[in-house]
Amino acid sequence: MATRHAWVLNLDADVELGMLASGVTAYTPSARALAASALHAETLTRELLRPGDVLVDASTPPGALAGAVGRAFCPTPRALSLLRRAGAEPEPGPPAAVLLRVNGRAFATELGETLPGGAFVTTREEALAKLATPPPLSDAWRIKRAYGMAGRGQRVARPGELTRADVILVEGGMAEGGIRIEPHLGIETELAIHGWVSPARELVLGAVVVQRCDERGRWLATARATEELRWRARIEEEGRRVGEALREAGYRGPFGVDAFTYRTPDGELHLQPRSEINARFSMGFAVGLGPPPALG
Repeated sequence: MATRHAWVLNLDADVELGMLASGVTAYTPSARALAASALHAETLTRELLRPGDVLVDASTPPGALAGAVGRAFCPTPRALSLLRRAGAEPEPGPPAAVLLRVNGRAFATELGETLPGGAFVTTREEALAKLATPPPLSDAWRIKRAYGMAGRGQRVARPGELTRADVILVEGGMAEGGIRIEPHLGIETELAIHGWVSPARELVLGAVVVQRCDERGRWLATARATEELRWRARIEEEGRRVGEALREAGYRGPFGVDAFTYRTPDGELHLQPRSEINARFSMGFAVGLGPPPALG
């Protein structure tokens, strides 16, 4: 009997989206990307999959899951292709163009700037001119490619001290449509809120969570924010606002909004309420919102 639910845990989705944005349509994950994904596969399997669900990857025999309903960590073209090759029919999801748009840092910036001096720039000249100016709140800029996760595709650059590696990142980012430049800040607490946009356009929000990451931004653990959190209402407001924007953009499915607190040079604590938008599942999703809705 065919297994009803099939999953692709493509944690390297942002790498694929970045390649799609730069015009590369055939994506094969590197051994490094597969190894990085495998580090968290056990956690995600425990938190997202239901009893009887199975994982799908390139080694799954063609047609082995005929009749199953499929779901992906992020429904990229490769993930959907893997599901169909295995015989599973992917659940309804956003078109590739929508997925590409809402996961890019340009979309997040379009919702309004949330850091002094932050911007998404689309030309090499504009980027280099901005990087030559002194940033507010800091002595350095953080450069972020349009698509990336776990701290990948980012560099810290100081005005007047740009390295060749900094310029290469800027130039490579332009192939994806631009780069995000913002002040490089010391993060005190990492926070997030997760949500779901149903096929019927209903928006559900979860609880605010505290995230623990390493110095490179790679996820380590997530826990619900149980104490009285000064920023709870602001993060919930931003999560709702992002969910509504995703809904209007044609997106359906899971999403997360990352946030963090930082101190200004005078020692005052501030909130960055929208540091990232992840229009997909993410580590900690089930902690904040609970198990995802059942497949078809």
